[in-house]
Amino acid sequence: MIIVYTPEGGDEKRWDLRIARIMSPEAEAVEKVTGLEWETAKAKIINGSMLATRAVAWVLMKRENPTLRYSAFTPAASELGFEFDAEEMAAIRKGIEDNQDLDEDERAAALAQLDAVGVDEDETSAEADPETVPKDSAAAASPTAA
Repeated sequence: MIIVYTPEGGDEKRWDLRIARIMSPEAEAVEKVTGLEWETAKAKIINGSMLATRAVAWVLMKRENPTLRYSAFTPAASELGFEFDAEEMAAIRKGIEDNQDLDEDERAAALAQLDAVGVDEDETSAEADPETVPKDSAAAASPTAA
């Protein structure tokens, strides 16, 4: 999963959580401010939780600004989002392709919707430098976008 923070008038920041390696004190900080266990917080991001997305972005921002307080990190909802990394996109695509409950039209529509997200599994890799990950809009991939 790639966390995307695009502040108005500022530089976009992207963190691939596979590469960023959230350290245990960071995960604990997310747990403390959200009241969610770490694994639950990650799952909630995918389900559109702004609380979880903000908390994870905050701990990642603290790496550059260690004194940043959670209460001071108040980005607009449209400035935060996530994208699936290439490995996740490939797993989603395989799940759609292998789903026996879908007829061909439903499968084609689901794959077209997946392609519309704008990240092709061949464009990135799990080992990619986060700075080289395609810079598609966070809003396009995020269920939190308005």
